[in-house]
Amino acid sequence: MPFLEGITFTGKLGDLSAYRMRGCSKIVVRRKGGPNPNELKNGANFINTRRTMSEFGGCSRMGWHVRMTMNPIRRLADYNFGSDINSIMRRVQLLDGTSDWGRRNIILSDHARILEGFSTTQEMPRFDSIVRNPVYYTLDRATLSARVDIPELIHSINYFPQNNHASFRITATLGIVPDLFFDVAKKEYSPHTWYNRSAFGVHASTEWHPSLEGMDATTLQLSMDQMPPEEGWTLVLSIGIEFGSLREGGRIKEVKRFGAAKIMALRGRAASVEETPEGNDDEREADVVAQEPVRKIKFTTIRTQSEHAPARKSTPAVDGETMDIRTAKAPQMVYQYEKKAASVQPVHTEARTYTYVLTRLTPDADVRGKESKEKVKATPPIQNQTAWPVQTVVAFPSLFGSSPGETVTYSYTQNQPRFVT
Repeated sequence: MPFLEGITFTGKLGDLSAYRMRGCSKIVVRRKGGPNPNELKNGANFINTRRTMSEFGGCSRMGWHVRMTMNPIRRLADYNFGSDINSIMRRVQLLDGTSDWGRRNIILSDHARILEGFSTTQEMPRFDSIVRNPVYYTLDRATLSARVDIPELIHSINYFPQNNHASFRITATLGIVPDLFFDVAKKEYSPHTWYNRSAFGVHASTEWHPSLEGMDATTLQLSMDQMPPEEGWTLVLSIGIEFGSLREGGRIKEVKRFGAAKIMALRGRAASVEETPEGNDDEREADVVAQEPVRKIKFTTIRTQSEHAPARKSTPAVDGETMDIRTAKAPQMVYQYEKKAASVQPVHTEARTYTYVLTRLTPDADVRGKESKEKVKATPPIQNQTAWPVQTVVAFPSLFGSSPGETVTYSYTQNQPRFVT
């Protein structure tokens, strides 16, 4: 993408067009050109281009429907996030493996969770960076209702506004996104006839609170009246935080393009009531446990001849086998201990005598200097050595067959050293 530097202007200049784009600090420049519009629309060489353009138009329209569900908070963005949503819708469109190229449908209700957690900010702090605690919610597709539980927010504890605005409030939105299908007669993507502006959604907001103080725990309730007649739609729940400044008379006015928002949850045709992944709803867990069917366990019991098999009911199973429907119990372990007499073994004691002769080499104390060293070299190796005869008598039992209680005695005798010549 080319940018304009040095010369600053916006508008048209010959074949050039300069304009500013949200989320970009530079001026974007583009040149007019491309194929003939008539050839692009009817030429045989551009058939694949027309197919791609048709599907891209469907993704753009699908992204518009998603943005309409979060219309009250979509201004809480620091860039044009519509192109990112269109890219995600393109991924959903490519999952349609039955339609022809150029007419592939966008069935978001089968892949609803692909948009969960989508943020509207890139450079500015995100919603999860401002509100550090998780926000629990309940989203019911069957009744078109949602409940958002916002925790108590305390400045510098779990609430970090990262700006100097005086007030803040939190807004939640709830809306319906229809699946888009290619209309052959109109040659364009369009939703079902039941979809209208009332499906854009509803929103609920908290009161304005001082940023330096935070706010108490709050619950937001949202519900819609229009129930779609078929299953090709997705329920979208979004949340955002916006900031305000004080005006005359104590009035609070919203600060444009400050804040953050995200898509919290989506519910397609595969689910009706689900809890947030980070939530911990004990009642919901109890319902799941109660609804889980009791499993029948097939097992085999092995008994000894002294045990008698209790009476039990058996149910015939497939292939003539017998299915035991009794409740499986944990196996019981029985430990038996036998006392054995201690074995008495005779104690064998051996006595061995060893004699060692150690030879210790001691250099002559008078050998110092160069002359003495040369004299030592000329002396026979047997000289200048002192023999230390050592007589050692060791009495001990066999090391490999000793028994407790045996003793080991040592005797050591040393004779006077003598000089060997």
